[in-house]
Amino acid sequence: MTHRLILGLAGAAAALVAVTPAAAQQWRWNEGNWRTVGTARVDGRDTDTIALPGFTRQREVRVCALNAPLRLRAFDIRFANGGRQDVNTRAVLNAGTCTRAVNLRGNRRDIASVRLRYEPVAYRANRPVVRVQVR
Repeated sequence: MTHRLILGLAGAAAALVAVTPAAAQQWRWNEGNWRTVGTARVDGRDTDTIALPGFTRQREVRVCALNAPLRLRAFDIRFANGGRQDVNTRAVLNAGTCTRAVNLRGNRRDIASVRLRYEPVAYRANRPVVRVQVR
């Protein structure tokens, strides 16, 4: 009996390991030259700010929704030098989708934070996770 239990658990673990890489590849932090620089779980309020750590230079930015859909009205990009860029999107981001690539004004800019203006599509137990990607 114990031998069968061990073999059963080993088989289940092997199946789990075989399935995990395919799911993990879907949400890589660096996909198609896009780097994920910040993530946040939004809680249903009207606005949230995602602070981006470090000093890096970017040309483009996009915002992606995970876990649940999100109605993204706009996002404001705050630069390290005090400048800002407002982006109106008015897009419904389904879980696993991103906004269009937004070119940053100026040459290559250092983003300090991104302020999101949004509303949830549906109130449910899963709150959307938002990630900011740059390249």
